[in-house]
This record gives sequence, C-alpha cells and structure tokens, in this order.
Amino acid sequence: MSVTNDQHSVLLERVFSLINEKVDNGDAPLIQQFGRLLYKNMSFEDINGRSDSDLYGATLSLWQLTQTFKENSPCIKVFNPDIAKHGWQSSHTIIEIIVKDMPFLVDSVRMAINRLGIAAHLLLHSPMHVTRNKENKVTGFSDSKSKSESVFTETVFLIEIDRQAKKSDIDKLRSELLSVVNEVSLSVSDWKPMREKLASITKNFEKSKSNASAAIKSQGKTFLDWLNDHNFTLMGYRFYDVKAIEGDHRWIPDNKSSLGLMKNSINDRERVLKNLPTGARDAALSDNPLILTKTNSRARVHRPAYMDYVGVKEFDDKGRVIGEHRFLGLYSASFYNSSATDLPMLREKIDRMCKISGFDKGTHAYKAFVNIVETYP
Repeated sequence: MSVTNDQHSVLLERVFSLINEKVDNGDAPLIQQFGRLLYKNMSFEDINGRSDSDLYGATLSLWQLTQTFKENSPCIKVFNPDIAKHGWQSSHTIIEIIVKDMPFLVDSVRMAINRLGIAAHLLLHSPMHVTRNKENKVTGFSDSKSKSESVFTETVFLIEIDRQAKKSDIDKLRSELLSVVNEVSLSVSDWKPMREKLASITKNFEKSKSNASAAIKSQGKTFLDWLNDHNFTLMGYRFYDVKAIEGDHRWIPDNKSSLGLMKNSINDRERVLKNLPTGARDAALSDNPLILTKTNSRARVHRPAYMDYVGVKEFDDKGRVIGEHRFLGLYSASFYNSSATDLPMLREKIDRMCKISGFDKGTHAYKAFVNIVETYP
C-alpha cells in the first residue's frame, strides 16, 4: 500500500504544511516536491506511528545534503539525530545518501549493511531527475522523459538502521558504504569498454593459435557468444603478459589495461605459477584457451556471491601461452535458472557423461541419469 492512500497521506500533508510554514527562503515549493518524490512509495506500515515534526526534520536534512552534492562525488551521512543539534530525533541511526543514479545501487547498499550485521528498519530510495544551477544548487525536478543536458538523475536514500552508539562504528559504516558506492561506480562506468573488449576477443577467438582440438575451440567460441548475450555481469578486466622464466612462468599485470574493479587492485606484483595448486598450474598452461573458475572474493556489487573468473588465453605460433585476458563478474540469473543441458560447456560435458553411461537416449534410465547430473550439488 503506498502513501497515496488517504489513511496515512494526511500525515505527509501535515509535513508539507510544516515545510511551507517554516522554510522562508523561497525553497518551500521545491522541498515539498522533493518530499513527495522521496515518500511516494513509503508503505503504510513504515509511516504509521511517526510524527510530522520528525518527518519534516528528516526531509529538510536530506534536502540540505542534496545542496552539497556534486555529480561525481557521492554524499553519505551517517548520524544519530538529536533534537538539540538537528531539530528532530529518531530511535535509529540514520543513513542519508545522494549519488548519481546507477544500476546495482540498492542491492549493493543493502548488502553492505547486512555484511556488518546491522538490521535496516527502513530503506527508502528514490531516483530523481534534478536540474541544478551553476552553483550546483537544485532548481527543479523533471519527469523521466526529459532529455535536457541540464537534467541529472540522482538517487536519494533515507535508511534507518539499528542504533549505533559508538563513533567508531558510525565511521566504519560510512567508510564501507562509500567504498561500495565507489565500486558500483567503477563497475558501471567501465561496463561499456569491458563489453567492447569481450566482444572484440570473442570475434577474434577463432584465430586462436592454441593447439586445442577444433571441438574445444568451437565450445569456447559458443561459450563466449553466450556470455556476450547479456549472460555475464562484467565487473572487472585486466590483461596479463605471461613470461617463461627458469622452471616457472610469471604473470605480469598490464595495469594500464585495467577496467572496472580491477582499477582498485593496481600494483606491480607479479604472480608465479609455482605458488598455485597443481590443478591451477596445469589449467593456466594447458591448450584449452579458456580458464573458468571462481575467485576467493565475494562481490560487494549486485549480489553477495563469489565472483566468477573468465580467462581467455593468448598463444604464440608454437601454441605456448603468452598472455591472458581476465574478466571478473557474475553470471546472470539465467545461468542458475536454466537447465544445465542448455548451457554452453556444461551441455557438452553432460553429453559425454551420458555416452559413457551407456544408457540409450530417451529411455527412463537416461532421463534419470541426466536428472542426477543436473541436480548433483
């Protein structure tokens, strides 16, 4: 139930009346419009029992934060409102966020709060189409159809969480939120160049100098085509040069090639294969042009899962590995919701397993075997 319901929209109308009565610098109409956008999807359960004065204070506090916002610098405020200091109060700690609108923001902010073991009691988020003057002050709000260059889409968050009594805990939470929002920004801003890089590598994949069989190369190309079809959320990319050294191989990062989250881990540290498990060493130098695995880091953007790693190798004329294009991200929901027999790479492996089983295709035993393979943990 939204706040347009008469039963509780009365409270909000009192809030807007307070804005009209108390704001005397000519901004009252703008702040009222801001409040209507912020609270338009607030449920009856969330608004029930609140006071108009505290909602007025929360609205004004967020409005003041919007006036300090600059497009490429997110504003994040975490505090315990106090009547004497702020003019309003709450039994919860308040999080205010103003940030350029991007995909994955809401999920990533919620994940950050959960990761710290903090419960969120209210999470309002509202994309707003804002116009600003030369001093960067808000001068108006537009509808989503406006295509003017002076209109910016920003997301406003008002979040209530378990009360945090210690300043160190508040500072830690703000730092975590700022870090997460920056990661979202890196992933989203570099999405297009990462997608173009993946598309270019896929296009040239058939020219790979790998000594792998034609069947393996064909499976690899099919898999990359599938990835390009919106089945992989790209979050990071980097190219590595591979150099043979005495008794080992060295992976040397090309830091200038880094995109997305990889920009957060730029360093000149070289990796040598001897430090990896035997299976990983064999996979890194094998004829198979693809490396498909999981990282040991959970994503802080979009979904709290271990990030997926897709490596595409480069080979010299003798079929030796000389480089790796490394992509990090998450497979889309379709990967987990589809039958394994519909997914590239997996379906070929399942076909081979079914042939080894000796069961005739279409028989009950064959179908039961496929079901076991698909549902095995």
